[in-house]
Amino acid sequence: YRPEPPKPEPAKPATAPAAKPAGEPKPEEPKKDDKPKKKADHRPGTEHIVRYLASGKEEKIADVASALWSKDGSALALSISTKDGAGDGVVVRRFGPAGMIASQEVAKGLGRYTKLVLTNDGGKVAFTTDKDDYAAKKPTPTLYLHSEGALKKIEAPKNDDGFIVNENTAPRFSESGRRLLFGIGPKAVEEKEVPDDEKVSLDVWNWMDPYLQPQQLLQQASERTRTYDVVRLENGDLVQIETPARENVQIADQGDGDIGLAVDNVAYRRETSWGDDATDVSVVDIATGKSKSVWPGLKGSASLSTKGRYIVVIDGKAERVYTIDSKTLARNEVTGLPTLFDELDDHPDLRPPYGSEGWTKDDAGFLVKDRYDVWLVDPAGKAAPRRITDGRIEHVSHARIDLDSEKRDVDLNDVWWLRFDEDDKRAGFRHVVNGRTVAEVPLSPKAFAGFQKARNADTFVYTQADIREYPDLNLTTLALNSPKKITDANPQIKDYNWLSAELTEWTTGDGEPMKGLIFKPENFDPAKKYPMIAYFYERNSDTLYQHRIPAPSASTINIPLFVSQGYVVFVPDIPYKIGYPGESAISAIVSGVNSVADRGYIDRKHMGIQGQSWGGYQVAYMVTETDMFAAAGAGAPVSNMFSAYGGIRYGSGLVRQFQYEHGQTRLGGTPWNDTLKYIENSPIFHLPKVKTPLLIMANDQDGAVPYTQGIELFTGLRRLNKPAWMLVYNGEDHNLVQRKNRKDLSIRLSQFFDHFLKGAPVPVWMSKGVPAVDKGRTMGTEIEK
Repeated sequence: YRPEPPKPEPAKPATAPAAKPAGEPKPEEPKKDDKPKKKADHRPGTEHIVRYLASGKEEKIADVASALWSKDGSALALSISTKDGAGDGVVVRRFGPAGMIASQEVAKGLGRYTKLVLTNDGGKVAFTTDKDDYAAKKPTPTLYLHSEGALKKIEAPKNDDGFIVNENTAPRFSESGRRLLFGIGPKAVEEKEVPDDEKVSLDVWNWMDPYLQPQQLLQQASERTRTYDVVRLENGDLVQIETPARENVQIADQGDGDIGLAVDNVAYRRETSWGDDATDVSVVDIATGKSKSVWPGLKGSASLSTKGRYIVVIDGKAERVYTIDSKTLARNEVTGLPTLFDELDDHPDLRPPYGSEGWTKDDAGFLVKDRYDVWLVDPAGKAAPRRITDGRIEHVSHARIDLDSEKRDVDLNDVWWLRFDEDDKRAGFRHVVNGRTVAEVPLSPKAFAGFQKARNADTFVYTQADIREYPDLNLTTLALNSPKKITDANPQIKDYNWLSAELTEWTTGDGEPMKGLIFKPENFDPAKKYPMIAYFYERNSDTLYQHRIPAPSASTINIPLFVSQGYVVFVPDIPYKIGYPGESAISAIVSGVNSVADRGYIDRKHMGIQGQSWGGYQVAYMVTETDMFAAAGAGAPVSNMFSAYGGIRYGSGLVRQFQYEHGQTRLGGTPWNDTLKYIENSPIFHLPKVKTPLLIMANDQDGAVPYTQGIELFTGLRRLNKPAWMLVYNGEDHNLVQRKNRKDLSIRLSQFFDHFLKGAPVPVWMSKGVPAVDKGRTMGTEIEK
């Protein structure tokens, strides 16, 4: 769309000026054209092409800065930016089955037109533009709404904070299009110019700050652009529903509901540093913006039903679930169910719930999960919960398959379930209609995922995989008739020494039953002796049938690569006892390694361990307690629980205290209250006992584990004259990002373990190192001559 430029006015004939009497004032200078011109940084749009798929015809549209289709495809909104600005504006084109049926210019004038948004049917369009203030050095954008043939300027409602319509959040319509939601915020503050030689750069830490300075610095951009939602109702009234004290409001029914739910931690942000999280829950009347408290100081979670009739509150501290009427705030405790909280969780914190599978039509019921089954709960509390799956007896868990992501309600008369056998890790899925299974893929040694139904056909695709079978797409009908593999993405598997995976079970010295995975080469010979590497991180046995792809290592050994090169890889599950993470790892891993070695095909003198992050810590701890491993690799390890407790996770700015008191480290207390536990679980205090050569990776831009933790570990071993190497990838994070670095790490991991577990020649970087003067000139990966 390019409107015709305005016609130039006809030139007037030149005439000689008349003589002026002496002493008469000089004539005024002709006025300059003060009409704003297009700014240098305001670029014209580009050519866009509309292609009609049925006919194959194409139509070119010039000077398009941005474009947006309505959800139903009937309207196309275009932001136009011409070279001279004369044609700038917003145009909406409307389409029918045969093509375009109308084009309407809804706004025009020199300026930028951004953040286009359309209702689903394309009947309304909203956008921001700086056309009203274009000549200003820093123009203030204005929000406009085009509805029912009229263009309306939308301003912020009166508020005590002096907030204005803010361009930092795009406007959006509710699902029906009856409401427009947009953000308001403070006016931008112009910073005073201070000469460089007078500028002071510092961070001021205050013990009462809600967040520590590192976190504030990372969040400052988002905080400066924070907005608070306003709803423009169907009658044109503007209602501010969010405030600085109530930052997050979820409106029911995709923006069309009468009720909103606010869940905010504003009053509890200091406590998040040590993991003592809480939120204030309130319900908001969308017509007035007024709120009522539902649950102050909740340690758990709260969510709104689809239509907004009920609030579900999960009280994690008491491990109870409630449904609350959003209008009367009457509470109903959900009872008569097995525990809805993770039975296997072993953190010193609230156990997470298994979760929900959605709501039925008109908020009549909601689905909650226990460890194995799904239950239908009456939110009004009149009927007892009803179990709708049959998993607990056979230890088979159930999760709903959402074939149609656009469908909001769960229809229990037509539902699909993904099933998983917790004991042997087989999976399957079934289609249940009116309570009866009408089609099923039985439990089998496969992993299934990627379910997606065709919009206009009774067919769907899914992936099916195991350790050898790549997760290609399979196409089938709703009756599961004749599933057909329709892709073949990794046929080269057949050209390589691949791997097998098996589930293994054993018992610890304390009599605790355990599970883990064993990966063997495809050409495995039980009569041979194989070097073995144990890799670990929490629990992994559920991934038995996951397909694993060879790739350069971001931090851990790549299992297909090492197995293909003749290693056996063992991956044990690790349950933890609070306060004793190191001892828990020793109990699970050592007993598991011994159980595999007892099978006769492992070379006990050539076994190694490797882990990253939490796994890296456990490697560092284990080499202080056992010498059964010939080599060990620890990526991003914590070596000193005391210094790590007060360290900063620079990726988020969070202090690490929460991780030790309530999180993954599982100490369950502070260094001053549980000093002995911090000493017992810190490898740094036990380094004299280390006899295993150790390879450490600690990257200087690690955003999770302080890089100095690796330095403490390395320099301690160096001081004790024990063999250790440390890889520091410059500018890299917790896990390597750059592919060149991943390839390099893969080479060094292979060389390290090959040397100690296979007797391969030592590379130069291990025997002599790489001096700083040679940095960049040589990588040291060549074999020493």
